[in-house]
Order: sequence, then structure tokens, then C-alpha cells
Amino acid sequence: MSALSGLHPGLWFEDAGKLRELEGRLLRLWEGRGFREVIPPLLLPCEPAQAASPQALVQRTLRVPVNGDGQLALRSDFTAGVAWMVARRSASLSGPLRVSYSGCVLRRPTPDRPEGMETLQAGCERIAPEGAGEGDGEMVYLAAESLAALDLEAAILELGHWGLVGPLLDQIPWPSGAREALESAINRKSVPAVEDLAGRHGRTPEVDLLKDLLHLGGRPEAVDALSPRLREAGVLTVWEELRAMGALTARDFPGVVVRLEPTDIRHWSYYTGITLKAFAPSQPYAVLSGGRYDGLYPSLGRPFGAFGFAVHMGRLLEGA
Repeated sequence: MSALSGLHPGLWFEDAGKLRELEGRLLRLWEGRGFREVIPPLLLPCEPAQAASPQALVQRTLRVPVNGDGQLALRSDFTAGVAWMVARRSASLSGPLRVSYSGCVLRRPTPDRPEGMETLQAGCERIAPEGAGEGDGEMVYLAAESLAALDLEAAILELGHWGLVGPLLDQIPWPSGAREALESAINRKSVPAVEDLAGRHGRTPEVDLLKDLLHLGGRPEAVDALSPRLREAGVLTVWEELRAMGALTARDFPGVVVRLEPTDIRHWSYYTGITLKAFAPSQPYAVLSGGRYDGLYPSLGRPFGAFGFAVHMGRLLEGA
């Protein structure tokens, strides 16, 4: 993809108006829930930008030389900018800090994504004095409310949890390259690829459990049947918590289809708890994504926990 082919064409009258309308709905909703808008910087020092990003995003971050004196990172994700702002302003928190934002992010384009270098997002982050899942219910409900505010008919909210897959992957005694290939296979939802890797590197109870979870994704009752094996692997409590969260969300938001995805491992080493994705029937890619990431603020010298999600506004415009 050439640089010119990756340029955003800009938004003309109708699309610009639609964007502002959708942004307004979200920002008003979030403000009513106690989230105050911030404007993170477009340029960041490379070190905090890298610390605040999963490896896959680090590889897509664009950098700008600064008068022969190093480089700055262009904003590839709002979370990094928010974290940098919070860490500079707050050495401690007496309670949750709720922030929201909207604007563009810039990323190196890839062949498997339709977006170019510049994409539009709106989102919110809940930063708390400590992590450990505090505030998960609030943020999952807010994601469901956001989908309702956007009038997305038959929207699907997909819930996952790092604590189901991450510990299993950590226990597999394969070479690092084989484990990376396994992570990729699970991310692609490819049972045959998992089987092939197991045949070449050795079957383990964890690999077999991951394969079965992958096969049963989206069918909670079928996953329940694996409870003895989940208990033996030490992840049953996590599944039960995720199951309960999904049931409560489905009950309180009947207009949103809630689906559990026990093998969601997007950048699993970055997320530390519940993960979110949302899909609209008119758009093949997620229109909302995020989750809990308690490792970020400690890497910036602050003991905070955080949960955030972003709405991909450009994808909403494409489906309008």
C-alpha cells in the first residue's frame, strides 16, 4: 500500500454532519455517566507511547523526527495519550477518574485492514486507584448503553476474558515461536491449525482445552460442560464470572445481543481481564473494542488500574 493510497479522503458535508451527530450522542451519554472530555496530544514521547501499546500496535505506530534530536510517536491510540496525561498530573487517586475523548488516530496501514493511516474514534477510560476488576460492570454496561445510543439494530456485544486463555497459554511448554503460532491460530479461530501445531509440538491438557473452547465459542451451555477441566486448569472461576456478567448484561439490555467468546486473545499480554468487542450487521469489523488493562499505569510509575473502550466512528459511517 503506497502512502497516498493510505490517505484519508476527508469527510464531506453529509458525512461530517453524521459524524458530529454520533459523537454528540456518545459524549452526552458519557458525560451523564460522569466521564469528562479530554483532548490527548497528537504527539507523544516514544517511550510512554510504546509502554501504553500492545506490540501489534507498536509496529503500526508512525514516528516523526524532531530536528535531529530523536523522534516522537504520532497518536496511534488514545489510551496512550490519556495515560501519559494522567501519569503526569496524578501521583495518586482518591477514587475513579473517568475521561472521554474523540478525534483521529494515525497508524501504519496493513493489507488486512480496509482503513488507511487516519481513522476516527471516540472512547472513554475509567482509571481507578487499584485494579483487580474494580468497575468492570460499570464499563460493560456503558458499552451496551453506547451501542443503544447509536441505534445499532441487532448489535452484538462480545465479552471475553484474558484470565481464561492467558494462563493456559503460559503453561504450554512449547518453544516461543510455536506458542506465537498457537496464539495466531486461536486468534484466527482455526481449529485445524491448532491441531497441526499440537501434532508437531506435543499435545498437552492446556492445548486440548484451548482447542475445545475454540470449537465451543459462543455456546455458553457447551462451555459449562467443560467445568471439571476448567476447574482443574484453575480458570473455572473466571468463566463463571464472565458467564454471570453476560447474563446480567443480556437481561438489562434486551436490544443488544450478548455473546461470550472464551478464546478472545487480542493482544492478550496487554489486556488483563474482561475484553469487549461489538459488531453491527452492516460492518464486518468491530465497531467497538476495548477491555481491562491493569499493567499500563504501573509501567508509567502509577499503581492504577484501568478499563477503556473505543468506538470506531469511521466504520459506523461506512455502515450508515
